[in-house]
Amino acid sequence: MKTLHFWPVAWTLAVFAAVVFTLDVLAGVLFPNWWVMQNLYESLLPGYTFISWGAFFLGLVEIFVGGFLTAVLFVPIWNFFAAREETKSAPKVMEAMPH
Repeated sequence: MKTLHFWPVAWTLAVFAAVVFTLDVLAGVLFPNWWVMQNLYESLLPGYTFISWGAFFLGLVEIFVGGFLTAVLFVPIWNFFAAREETKSAPKVMEAMPH
């Protein structure tokens, strides 16, 4: 099993979370009667309220950091289990017997 490198995973999760957050806020602005994730964001992100520019950028930074911190937890856990799986499935080398 392949191990993961930290930085590509961290940037991917952080940018993905920021894009999803931005799309959710945009959907909430375009369709005000449609419940997206606004109530969840308001309860999970300190200082975030729907909608002001300051709150949007605060939420964006908090979501980005949250995606990054997800990688801080996920990558070492993945690599730990990947290494364990590799040692289990590695072929056993037999030593040469003396003649």
